[in-house]
Parts: sequence; C-alpha cells; structure tokens
Amino acid sequence: MSLEQTLSADIVTAMKAKDATRLTALRMLKTALTNKSIEKGRALEAPEELQVVSMLVKQRRDSIEQFTKGGRVDLADKEQAEIAVLDAYLPAAASDDEIVAAVKAAVAETGATT
Repeated sequence: MSLEQTLSADIVTAMKAKDATRLTALRMLKTALTNKSIEKGRALEAPEELQVVSMLVKQRRDSIEQFTKGGRVDLADKEQAEIAVLDAYLPAAASDDEIVAAVKAAVAETGATT
C-alpha cells in the first residue's frame, strides 16, 4: 500500500475517532505530498515521499524552538503532537550502537587511522 493510500485510510480513521490533532497533521501531510507531486509533474517515489515527511518534521521542530523561546508552550505542545503523528510515517532511526558499528566498519574498510 502506498503512502497516499495509507494516509487516506488514516484520515478516515482519525475523522471517525474525532482526533483533531491527528486529523490536522495527516491532512497537512497529504497536502504537502500533493503539492510536491504537482511541482514534480508526476507521482512521487517512496524516497521523495519520505523527504517530504522529514521536511515537515524539521519544520515542526524549528517551530517548537521558536514557540518555546517566545513562551508559547501551548503552541509548542501542539507542534510536538504533530511530530508524533508524522514520525509514524518515517522509518525507524538507527540506534547509537548501530551508528557506532557502521562507523567502525567504514573506518576498517577504508583503513583510516585518524
């Protein structure tokens, strides 16, 4: 199932559950994907879809920082809730152990000493 189909199903579920925060975040994501698809003039490929989701998460994190500096904790909390919804559409991040192992493997493969 494509991300677009998954989003449509999740939007219906959020509407039925009357989950306004989730519904807002999902609609925003669907709109961003549609806009990017129109911009490209074709359907988006999976990596491009993930790039759009990542961009939206980054925007939310930047907003949280600004809202926190401005003393608007309520808006920062709203943005954090949207990040939680969007994170479900991103692949799991690598753990610290996996990153260290990958770096060690790369160093060993290249023979770097520093």
